Amino acid sequence: MDMDQTDIFKQKLDPDNDLRHEKIDGGEDIKCTYKGSRVTYDDYLDIHEERGERVQKGKPPRSIGMFSGFGPGTMKKPYDD
Repeated sequence: MDMDQTDIFKQKLDPDNDLRHEKIDGGEDIKCTYKGSRVTYDDYLDIHEERGERVQKGKPPRSIGMFSGFGPGTMKKPYDD
């Protein structure tokens, strides 16, 4: 993969540059951070995967919908029959 392709992925999946990785221990390991906090490599990959799925659906990579709960009367409870 050449640098132009890598740059396109970076622009699409991490426009705010809040995901970072660097090789450590002479290239034997990778240190990953998200918004300045250390994360595992698995979490780093999961974040990229979630963002890729959002972009594929035509949504922004970083916005996540928030669940605000159920309002009164929105769910019929079985004991209210």
